[in-house]
Amino acid sequence: MFSCKNNPEILFMEGNLVKKRVLSMALCLAMIAGVFTACGPTESASSASNASGSEQSGQSSGTEAKQYEGTITINTQAGPGAEAAWQAVADAYMEKQPNVDVVVDLKPSDSYGEWIQNMFGTENPTSDIVNINMAGSSANDKSINYMEYADQISPYSGKKWTDQFNYEMQTRDLAKGTWTNISLDSVQVLWFYNKDIFEEAGAEVPTTWDEFVETCEKLQEHGVQPITMAGDFNSFWSGAMGWLAQIYTDQTTRSMINVYRAQEGDYDYDPDVDGVWEYNVDDPFNDDAWKVNQNPVRAFKAIADGDYKPDSEGMKTVWTNFAKIFPKYAGGDAFFGTTDAAPLFYQSKAAIMVDTGARLVNFKLDMDKLASGDNIVDANGEAVSGVKQFELGHFNMPSMEGEGIEAPARTLEVATGFFGAVKKDKEHDAMVVDFLMYFSSAEGQGIYLNAGIENDMALNGPSLVYDVEIPGEWSSLFDGLTFIGNCQKGYGQMMARGAPGDVQNSLRDWYDYSQQFLTGKISIDEWASKHKENIMKYLDDSLAAATISRADLENPQNEPTGK
Repeated sequence: MFSCKNNPEILFMEGNLVKKRVLSMALCLAMIAGVFTACGPTESASSASNASGSEQSGQSSGTEAKQYEGTITINTQAGPGAEAAWQAVADAYMEKQPNVDVVVDLKPSDSYGEWIQNMFGTENPTSDIVNINMAGSSANDKSINYMEYADQISPYSGKKWTDQFNYEMQTRDLAKGTWTNISLDSVQVLWFYNKDIFEEAGAEVPTTWDEFVETCEKLQEHGVQPITMAGDFNSFWSGAMGWLAQIYTDQTTRSMINVYRAQEGDYDYDPDVDGVWEYNVDDPFNDDAWKVNQNPVRAFKAIADGDYKPDSEGMKTVWTNFAKIFPKYAGGDAFFGTTDAAPLFYQSKAAIMVDTGARLVNFKLDMDKLASGDNIVDANGEAVSGVKQFELGHFNMPSMEGEGIEAPARTLEVATGFFGAVKKDKEHDAMVVDFLMYFSSAEGQGIYLNAGIENDMALNGPSLVYDVEIPGEWSSLFDGLTFIGNCQKGYGQMMARGAPGDVQNSLRDWYDYSQQFLTGKISIDEWASKHKENIMKYLDDSLAAATISRADLENPQNEPTGK
């Protein structure tokens, strides 16, 4: 899991066929532990990928590069195709920089968090490039601030470095002037469906939640389970149900940014940014991190003061709507016992599932394997029987309507990769940044992606590097994706899954009373009452996790001390 103190997180853990391919970040980006990034609106990932007329792999249109001498060590997470991808880039770079030795030494994903935190604790680490999102506070003041190099001309494109890729989607702290990780892939959570079953059942792709309920009814009448989804604790915490909880809570809280945005006099207020920003609920990208700063102390103070309500009418609307579908159309009694959603979908026993955009690539790989007579395996590595070929479709989050709903649904769509670099001496840092300039160029990223794809690396979504070229059969998979805004870039869904900050006891309480509500054991008013009680019970734990104290809440304009 990766963690970002000021953002919600996302742990992508949904059932995944195909050799347990782990979404980088498992995503975590997982996003849980507090994280995820902002997604830019106009110069979106779709415009950043696979443009025609781009420079070919192996060709460089940049200016002459300064020659460096030394060793660059890459210690990112291992995964299918990752080593081959990095090695291909390393080899290409060393041809341009013959006095630089690039060492690719990837680390196991399951123990990476512990490894990287220990690494940052050593006196003279050999590591250079890492997945810094997993480091937490151990990387504080120990990583290269890319902002110092942002305006430099890249010798591998002849452009300003940040003009090589979608810079707006990068995670930056505008108030502190820091940018410590570069992310060159994008990922989006959306619904996938079996087009063949939809056509047979006469079911329509929904755009609203009410239409979604009607679609599920029609599929059930057709004799097919409408939705397959894990319903265990992990799903509610960091998987599909947790994603939905955040996505639809965000529909109810958009205006709260007017309460916790950085205000004049606040420690993180930037007059050039916050002084000109205006709230626009009709713009799903209005609250992107590069457009407005948010003050976490004000967000927590609003909860403590009762101005930010966990038992709002909007929350009641969201959960009332959830109960129209779960568990009835998601397996009934079997819903809460489901841990891997994909097998039923692949067997055409269920028509719909929610997943990240990587499913588009995984599905193609799986269907290719099926056609060649190879087994498709589940998340436990067991062969899945009865898999059928079918045409895959997808649609964005159907919006809920009703009391307390303030804006159309957004989703989880972020930049992934989180490549940070260990800070050393200035000359060494400049060499590492030079390598990253090549890595993030159309040429370098094209080499990386093509080598990875050839070795079973699953793409998460469109590349954020402009003009990068990958085979059309892969790039075209993402042609139909439409960015609708990221809900996980601030505090709009901070109470979606219990107390903010993934307090485990609070998460388990939330799972318990949410299960009680969905199974009809308690009313929506009782659910809301329990939710408020849960948030307030563990608020001090949330504050501690955010390094904010009750004393800090008395002066929200000051940078929190946690004391």
